Parts: sequence; C-alpha cells; structure tokens
Amino acid sequence: MIKFNTRSAALAAVSAFAITAGFAGAATAQSATSTLRGTVSDGQAAGTGTVTATEVATGYVTRGRIGENGQYVIPGLRPGTFRIQVTTSDGRTTEDTVTLALGQVGTLDLDLTSTGDAATNVGEIVVVGRRTFNVRTSEVGTSVSQQQINNLPQINRNFLNFAALAPGVRVTEGDTERTITAGGQPSSAINVFIDGQNQKSLINDGGIAGQDDSRGNPFPQAAVQEFRVLTQNFKAEYEQASSAIITSVTRSGTNDLSGDMFVTYQDSSWIAQNVFSKARGEERPQLDRLQYGGSVGGPIIEDTLHYFLSYERKEETRGSSVFLRRTEYTPLFEDQLGTFEGPFEQDLVFGKLSWAINDQQRLDLSGTYRKEEDIRNFGNGPDAFSRANAINGETQSLQLRHQFQGNGFLNEASVDYLKSQYNPRAVNFDLSGQRYVSYRDASATTPGFQFRYDQSDGIFNAGGGTNNQDLTQESLTFKNDLTFNDIEAFGLHTVKMGVKYSIQTLSVFKQFNRNPQFTYDVDARPEVVGSNAIPTVVSLNLPVDATSVDNNVLGLYIQDDWQITDKLEVNMGLRWDYEDNAVNNDWRTPDDIRRMLTAIGNAPGFDYPSYINIDDYISDGDRPAFKDAYQPRFGFSYDFFGDERTVLFGGAGRYYDRIGFNFAFDERFKPYQLSRTIYFSPSGGAYGGRTDTVAWNPSYATAEGLDSLLGGTVGRGEVFLIKNDAPPPVTDQFNLGVRQKIGDWQTALTFSYAKTKNEFAWYRANLDPATNSVPAAAQPANLIDPVTGVAFPYNAGVFVSNHDREREMHAIYFTADKPFNTASGWGANIAYTFMDATQNGSRDQGLGNFDFDYPWTSYSPTFTTPGVERHRLVMSGTVALPLDFQLSSIITLGSGLPYTRNNVGNGAKPDWFSAYPEKHAFIIPAWEWAYRQVDLRLAKSFEIFGGQEVEFTADAINVFNFKNYSGFNQTYRTSNTGEAPLNPTFGQPTAQFLPTRSFQVGLRYAF
Repeated sequence: MIKFNTRSAALAAVSAFAITAGFAGAATAQSATSTLRGTVSDGQAAGTGTVTATEVATGYVTRGRIGENGQYVIPGLRPGTFRIQVTTSDGRTTEDTVTLALGQVGTLDLDLTSTGDAATNVGEIVVVGRRTFNVRTSEVGTSVSQQQINNLPQINRNFLNFAALAPGVRVTEGDTERTITAGGQPSSAINVFIDGQNQKSLINDGGIAGQDDSRGNPFPQAAVQEFRVLTQNFKAEYEQASSAIITSVTRSGTNDLSGDMFVTYQDSSWIAQNVFSKARGEERPQLDRLQYGGSVGGPIIEDTLHYFLSYERKEETRGSSVFLRRTEYTPLFEDQLGTFEGPFEQDLVFGKLSWAINDQQRLDLSGTYRKEEDIRNFGNGPDAFSRANAINGETQSLQLRHQFQGNGFLNEASVDYLKSQYNPRAVNFDLSGQRYVSYRDASATTPGFQFRYDQSDGIFNAGGGTNNQDLTQESLTFKNDLTFNDIEAFGLHTVKMGVKYSIQTLSVFKQFNRNPQFTYDVDARPEVVGSNAIPTVVSLNLPVDATSVDNNVLGLYIQDDWQITDKLEVNMGLRWDYEDNAVNNDWRTPDDIRRMLTAIGNAPGFDYPSYINIDDYISDGDRPAFKDAYQPRFGFSYDFFGDERTVLFGGAGRYYDRIGFNFAFDERFKPYQLSRTIYFSPSGGAYGGRTDTVAWNPSYATAEGLDSLLGGTVGRGEVFLIKNDAPPPVTDQFNLGVRQKIGDWQTALTFSYAKTKNEFAWYRANLDPATNSVPAAAQPANLIDPVTGVAFPYNAGVFVSNHDREREMHAIYFTADKPFNTASGWGANIAYTFMDATQNGSRDQGLGNFDFDYPWTSYSPTFTTPGVERHRLVMSGTVALPLDFQLSSIITLGSGLPYTRNNVGNGAKPDWFSAYPEKHAFIIPAWEWAYRQVDLRLAKSFEIFGGQEVEFTADAINVFNFKNYSGFNQTYRTSNTGEAPLNPTFGQPTAQFLPTRSFQVGLRYAF
C-alpha cells in the first residue's frame, strides 16, 4: 500500500493547499476537455459582453467574457455539441451551434448582424453543430471519434486499436499481447491519459499499466467517448512520454436516459490457420471468443446531476496441443498428450457521476475496475497442461475532478488513485517439475555410451511450473491546473500553469525457479542412473524477499498560447519533472559486491575497460536524483488567409520519459537469486563429466530432504549495477508542416524529426574489449573474498548499465480526413507515413536490454531500428448503404519490417536489420507491399418501437487472408568463414503475423 513519510506528507499538504486555494478541479484541459474561442463582431469589434456555451446533451452551462476587442475564450469544455449564445453589453444577441472534439481549440466567429441558428427544441430534435477542425495548432495529432470507434472493423473491442489511424503509429497484435509503438521508439515510450489520469506503466514494458503480457483490453470501449493521438509537439502539460500521447475522454450521462447491450461471437472454424502450422500438419487451433456487456446513462437531476455505467466481459477459450516431437516416446506420456483448453476471462467496469454544482463549478467522480485471468504457457509442443501459468491482472482506479470557472480564469484539479497488479503464477506451483531428456553419446569415437550431463535433448516437460511473480504499482496523485484565458498584451494570451505531485509505491515479488525441477533420463540407460524414475539433476533457486520502494514525483509546467494576430499564433511552454527514487536512489551497494569489484580490478593481467569507472556504480544509498528534466516546448501556426483553410505550422521541443522499475529492480534482486543445482549419480563423486555428484536418496524427493541437500550447496547470483548519475531517456523533436482544407477534406503534410538519447542497456564490466569475453581471472567464482575466505558466489559477468544508446528518426506524414456525417453518408481517413529510423547499441527493445555482441555502445554500428517500416499506409472509411446497411473498412499496407543478415562472411558481425521481405501487388500491379490487410464490417440497423434500435454486425479481419510474415531465415551464407556460398533459403519466411483471416458476428440493442 502507499506509505507516507514526513517529506511525502509535507508535499501532500502543499498540494492540497494549492488545490483548495484554487477551488480544486478536473484534469488538464488538453487532456480531457476542449476550448472554444473566436471574435464577436458586427463588422467591427462588438465590445464587451457574455458568451454562453450550453452543452446540448446535459444542459450544463459555461460562460465566457467578450473583451474590448471582441475576442472571447472559453476553456474547459467537454467534447460535444454546444449551443453558443452571445449577449453584448448593449443587449444585442446572436447564437450558433458547434461541435468540439477532444483537445480541440475550436474557432467560432459570431456575427451580430446574423440572426444565427433558429431555436431548437432539444427534447424532440437531435442537434448537430458545425464541426470545427483543429487547424490552428502546432501539435501533430489525429482525432478518433466515437463514430469511428463504434463502426470500424475490429475483433477485440480495444479502442487503442484505432491509434493506428494516426501516422507514425503502429499497433502490433501478438498471441499474448498488443503493442503500440510510435516515432521509431519502443512501446514503453508512449503514454495514455483517460480523463487526464496518467496510465503509464511504472514497472513493466508496454507503456500502459496492465497491457504488458495481456490479451485483454485496458478500458471498456463502451465508456470511451473519443480519443486523440498526439504524435509530436504536444504541449508542456503532457508528461512521461517521448514518442506519442493518447488522450481519451469517457462518456457521461445526459438528460436522456439511454443505453445499449451488445454481444459478439467468434468461432474457431471462422479463423484461418497459420500457414506454418498448417504445413506441419497440425490441427486447426481452437479459439472461441465471446464478448458481451452494456452501458446505461441518464439524469438523476435534469441539467444538474447525471450518471453513466458500463460493463464489458470477454471470454476466450484457446486450445493448445501437447505433443512430442520424438514420437517414439509417446507410450510413456500418452495420458498427458492431446489438446487442452486454456480459458481467458476479463471483466471491465466503469462508473461516473457528473454534477453541475452551478454555472461556475463541475464535479466528476469516476472509477474503473479491471480483472483478468489467462491460463496459458502449455502445449505447442512437449509442455504438459500441468505446466500452465495463470496470468492474472487487476487494475483499480478512482478519480475526483472539480472545475471552477471564474471571471477570466479556469481552475481545474484532480485527485487520482491508480493500482495495477501483474501476477503471473504457476497453476501447480506445489507440484515439482519433471523434465524428461534423452542423453546423447558424448563421444562417438569412444567405444560404448559416453555419458555427460550437458549432452541431452529435451523430450517432455511435466509436473508444475517454475515461477511466480507479483508486480504492483500504486499511486495517489494530486494535480492542479490554472488557466487565464483573456490576457491582452500585443495580442490575446491564454496562459496555463500546473503542478502535479504523485506518491507512488512499487512492489515486486519474484520467485524464479522456486519450484524444484527434476531431470530424468527417459531412456533409463544403465550408463546414466539406470531408471527413468530416478532423477539425474535437480535445480532450485533460493527465495528472495519482496521489494517495495516509494517514489515521489513532482511536475511543474507553464505554457502560453499567444494569438499575436488573427493569423499568427505562437505556443510557448516549459515543463520540469522530478522523481526522487526512479533508479534505486536509496540503494546501498552490498559490502561483498564492493569487495568483489575491488578484487576484479586487482586480478592479474586485468584492468577495467577505459570507458568504465567502476566507482560510478558503487552507491552509498544517496544516489542523486535527476534534477535537469527541463523541457522547453515551442510551436507556431500561421493561417495565410485568416479563413482556417491554409495553415503553416511547426514546432520543436524536448520530452523526457522514465525507465520502468523492472530495470532498476535487477540491482536489488539478481545478486540474491542464487541458483543451486545438484547432479545425481549411482554412487556420487566423479561422474558424467562432473566431480561433485551426489548419490540419489529417496528422501530427496520430499521438501524436507531436498532442503537439507541443497542447504549445503553454494548457489550463485548475478551482479547488476546501475550508474549513479543515470539519466532518463530524452527526445528532442522538430516538425514543420502545412494544413490545407479542400472541400470537406482536411489534409496535412508534416516533416518530422526526432533524436532520442540516454536509452540504456546492460553490458559486462569485467570483460576484455579485444575479445568481447570475460577472462577467467576476472570471474567472481575464481576470486577469493578476503572476509569469508571463499570464492564470491556470483556468475561470470558483472553487468553495469550504460545510458548512451541513441535513436534518430526522419519522417514524412500525410493525412486526409473527411468526417462521416449523415448528410453526405460517408467518411474517410488516410494516413501515410514515410519513416527512416536508426539506432545504435542493444537490439533489444524492452526493459531487459542486453548487448553481448559488442563490449560497449560506442563499439556498436548505427543500424536500422527494428519494428519500423519505411512506408506505411492506413486507409479507413464508412459509407451508409440503402436499407439501413452500413459498410466500413480499414486497409493497412506496409513495406515490411527489416530483418538481420547473419553469416555475411569473413567472420564479420551480422548486418543488423538490413534485409527486407518480398513485396506483392495490391490492386495496382506496380503498387507492391510486404504487409497487406483488408478489414471489413457490415452492419444492418432496425428501428423498433419507441426509437429503439437493433443492429446486426459482421466483421471480416484480413478478409483476403494475406500472408504477412514476421520472421525470416536470416542465414545469408552457409558459414561465416571466407566467402562461403550463399544460402539458397535466405529470406524465406519462418513466422507469420496475426491476424489471419477471421470472422465475427455481433448483435447490439440500443435505447
């Protein structure tokens, strides 16, 4: 649970005072709300007065002032449709209706000489306002509407799937998780905000809390009103992301009672089999998917108090076959072979109360609950069902938001609570593991069978699994934002400033190989132990206590949106972030590790490499926190003709991210995760190439006997050391573009650049750079601890963190958007990306970054970033058909991901990510792509009594069943010596992307 110390309490008190003094309120305006601005005139500035914005759905009223120059700004509006009414100081009036999207700064100029829109009876007529485009912004962003979320094809009801509609963003579906990447950076570089609440994963990969290693969805889709993807030049109020921000707003109740219920179903027979699985003659894998739920919202007190509730459930049943690759052993394990079902279940709940206290104040209280369990990690080969893991996840969040609209200012504040738990565990952790192997003859030239413990082939794995984990992040966050919206000084300024203070507790408990694993000779050879019921080896790790650390986070920012003229706007901002325990700042390097580092440095014939000062990795528990996270951000837009049709925009900024605690945790955990292994033989002593074997005793099969045996065995851990001044990753971004409106279409062309620094990887400190290996003299096991008189109990490599990995990205983005509306009956979106992304250092892209190919980052070449396509085109659209049918589609085309060429010849290192997959035509013969996917949805609506509606849907994903390959034979030459012959199978596919062709049907009832 979250703990308060004196410093935490003091900071919390300061935050609470700031919130109270400012009439505490909601999440940041750009994160969860929108802004309307414009000019009121009758041919010239109209003078002072009032602009009233009434939200049509709820009746909530917000007021703004008209300045002397006729300009007005109303911040803090929820996305939606508003009736805008103007009353000047001399009594003149006009009105209009406008629809605002999330995060939008919409412009609505009002003419007093116009009669405005006729009054509308909102109880009988659906009011549709003029939709404004967010063209005068320096941000590079893509809005995704509720119409798109509800109607575009997909299978999983994960609203984040549609982040792929934004240029530079890639959503990748895997067997066990879905990842989102942007800007040539890993998935951990993104961040998601829901109603302004930060969803950053603080421990694991994935960027989003609860999404790493999960088949589930982060949030109920029915509760999402709309969202926006910001891929570059987002403002100073945004935090902890260096590639992309996804900000969404949830639905609220309205004055009309409304709701819906839905169900979707997918059967195994509706999913095409993986081409490689089919070629191996395997049965079609089982995957049945059922999703159902609903939502309801309405008034408690009309125009004042509203509620909204949503529930969604997802049930999947995946079959996995347990089989032997060496079928001659089938009779031994026949009762454990076959196809077994692994269920997945997820529940998502969201609730919200919205209260308009008066015309100046709003209060929102919302909560989310997410729980899932996934039984998997068995089958697909010789792993028995008993080896399965239960991947459990649970997320809870609460948010209280209050908004106060004063005379010329808006104060917003929030109190957020978020807890996310990742808890994978072995289903049968109390059942010892059984690994059956076939030992190979260790010397074919020596008569008889020569046994060695390290010469074996795996046959079958039974018994219980090996690991349990419990990783929990918990945070309590106070945030306050203050906006002054009508400061006039050489133009109109909207100045926004904010403070955030978050108390975080990060708890990690890992049990790796804590369930004993016994190895057996399946052949029962007399040269081994003569039986397949007596083990040859047992391994078990020592337990390590759970770790819990507290981290206090402080963020400050100020930004000024300055309308210099009616054509030119400049956005200036500065952000500063601070964490007091981001990288084990309170960790003290253990004394025995200090002695070991000294002994390595004094080892005969060894010196630490010149690029390593080992003292930089020894901490006395006062590791300094990083204090230089200053992030200036600048942008501009210029409307050439003042009509929002042709706008030049650009910007530059610095963006700091953070490193997940799973990285820093290894410094605390790995040295104490001692691995112990016992080798059994008929008589003990020298046997099978070892000198330390033990004669088997049946008592060793019991927990007590095994503990007694292993208690006298020396285990070994691993040493991981973090650099004391380790900085967080930082990205500098630059963009320049132009927006052009062409009829109903809004287009944009953007040139983008980003440079990322300070990414980390683990390297070995005690190696010889000339050989890229650890010499025997520098291995801990060969050095004597002067205090204990025995060898240091650690593995050969001493890992240290290095924080100089870099990335560079050049990109061109083109977008064209025509929103769907009932008048035209269609809508379409196009997003094209050209991206050239490079990096150096480790090829790993997650938190577990290692580099064994090069001694240090400086030895690494610069190469193409994996996971980035040079060309990517995503097209989506919806069209209304006769008889209340509707057809929608998403077409995704990509040039393919690069892969490595190994064995390039003459003993050289691999040619990293230099090869590309074969391309194929799509519609136009000369239009060739390596990745092709066409998704379709057909919907038919029926209106029944009282305006209620029933809708039938059918989704077809990858309808043409294009084979999109994710893995390739990377062996370029038959060997890496000299100019060996080329490998004729180089580049042939070995793995396939999901999804294959899939169908799903659904039913929805709305009232």
